[in-house]
Parts: sequence; structure tokens; C-alpha cells
Amino acid sequence: MPTGELTAPDAGRRPGDGGYVMILLMIAVAVLAVLMLMAVPLWRTEAQREAEAELIFRARQYVNAIGLYVQSHNNLYPQNFEILHLEKFLRQLYPDPMSADGAWDMVFQDSSGGEAKFLVVPPGMAKAYFSRAVLVGVCSTSPETAFREYRGKKKYNEWAFYLGEKENEKMPELHYEGVAP
Repeated sequence: MPTGELTAPDAGRRPGDGGYVMILLMIAVAVLAVLMLMAVPLWRTEAQREAEAELIFRARQYVNAIGLYVQSHNNLYPQNFEILHLEKFLRQLYPDPMSADGAWDMVFQDSSGGEAKFLVVPPGMAKAYFSRAVLVGVCSTSPETAFREYRGKKKYNEWAFYLGEKENEKMPELHYEGVAP
């Protein structure tokens, strides 16, 4: 049998020493909570910037599809977005990442008055414009303010993407038909 003294596990501790560990643990949790609160706005900003990049990508997919449609149909323009998907010019009908319902406004080019102007029209009103204008692009329906500026515009529903746009030029004047700018 081993000889020696049997000691209790708490033999070397003074009464009240256990409270310091608990205080240190509470301070560590509080510091972590503050750091997490600081990270949330950064995360939201980064998520919105990613959504803005996705908006630009998706809108350009529509513009590219319209351009391909026009080339393969002897300069006839599509009547809606669904035909671009049905005829395989678009992989899918991409939703607008900035609007709650995912709907896009249509961008028409009206050259009936001599100088070409761009009309932003909701899809429900599009049929009234096909007699005088052609579908050339898309525009977000979200009125939110963006983090970045796109061609001189700060609101998503002012970011029009259309055939022939030049990214380094200011956005031309858009005429909103049936939608609030």
C-alpha cells in the first residue's frame, strides 16, 4: 500500500478563489459580444456590395441575351423576357437581387420623336409600348440607395442596363412610365 497523506482536491485553495475565474470568463464573453456587434454592420455592408455586383451581372445577362436574340432574329427585338429563356438565350429568368419580389422593370428605346430616349416601364404596362419602342434592357425596381455609384446614379432603380450602353459614360436621362423614379 502506498504511504503518504491523502489530500482533498481543494486543499491548496483559499476560500473565494473560484470567483476570479468566473469574472474573467464573464469579461471574455462581454469582449466577444462587443466584437460581434462591431462585425454585424461590416457583414451587412459586404452582403449588400455582393448583391450589387450580382445585380450588375444579372442585368448584363439580360442585355447580352437581348443582343443575341436581335442578331439571330434579323434585327427583331424580343417582346418579353420569357422568350429569351424559352429560346435558350438566357439560362434562367434571373430575379432582381435588390427587390423583394425579384421583378425587373423593362427598358425600352423609343426613337419615334427623332432622338432616342429610354423608357423604364413595368412589365404589366409593356404591351402599350411595343408599337413605338423596342425592348433593349432591364432596370431594378428597388428604390434603395446603393453603396456604390453606377454611371453617376446612386439608386438601384436608376441603374438601367441596355443594348449599346457605355460603362464609362454617364447614364442618359431615363423616362419613367408608370413607375416612380
